[in-house]
Amino acid sequence: MKIALFWPCGQIGRAVLQKLIAGGDYVYLYTDDADGCKADCTACEVVCGRMDDPEAMQRAVRAADAVVCCVDAVLGRRKDRTTPHSDGLSAVFAAMRACGKSRIFIAAPACGEGPSERSGMLRLFGRLFHSFAPHMYRDADALLEAVRGSGLRYTVIRYLNPFLKHSRGGYVLAEEGEKIKAGVSTENLASCLADVIHSDGYAGRMPIVYNRRQD
Repeated sequence: MKIALFWPCGQIGRAVLQKLIAGGDYVYLYTDDADGCKADCTACEVVCGRMDDPEAMQRAVRAADAVVCCVDAVLGRRKDRTTPHSDGLSAVFAAMRACGKSRIFIAAPACGEGPSERSGMLRLFGRLFHSFAPHMYRDADALLEAVRGSGLRYTVIRYLNPFLKHSRGGYVLAEEGEKIKAGVSTENLASCLADVIHSDGYAGRMPIVYNRRQD
C-alpha cells in the first residue's frame, strides 16, 4: 500500500512508520521537521509542509491509498485552550476531500467521560484527563467529534496510557461495552494500527487497544 502518514515524528508516529515499512508499504511522511523523522530508507518520501499548507498536504495525500494520523499524548499547559491536533486533523480531512480520498486510520488518546461510554476504566481515565491534563482532554475530545462528523471512512484506534513497557503477549482490541485494561506499549500500539490498516478493518469504529499482559 501507499500510505500518507501525518505526525510521523512523535513516539507513536516513528513506531508506526517502522511497522508500515516492515510490512512492505511505501510511506509519504508529512512533516515540517524533516530531520525529526529519522527516516532513511527507499520505502518512504518526506513531504515538507505545515498543517496550514493545503497544497503541500495534498501532495502527500494524492498518491496514497490511505491516510494515517498518529496523535501522541501531549499534556500541554492547563490554561491552553488551543486544539492543535483537532485543527490539524480538520486540515487533513480537507486535503483528503480535495484529492477524492476517503479512508483514514487514526491513533488517538481516549477521552471516555461521556455517558455513552460503559467502561468504568475508560470513564475513570476520562475524569483523570479532564482534571489533570485538560489541554490534552479538550484536544482529544474535539478531535474525536471532528472524526465522527467528517463523513469519511474512518477507523480510530484509541489508547489510554501508551507508556507501558513492551509486552510480548501482544495486544487486545476492545470495542464499546467490553472490558479494557489501562495501558499499551508504543510497539503494540504501532503493531495494532499497522494490522488494522493492512486488514482494512474496523471501519466507522473506535476500539481501544491495550497490552494483553499488563507487565
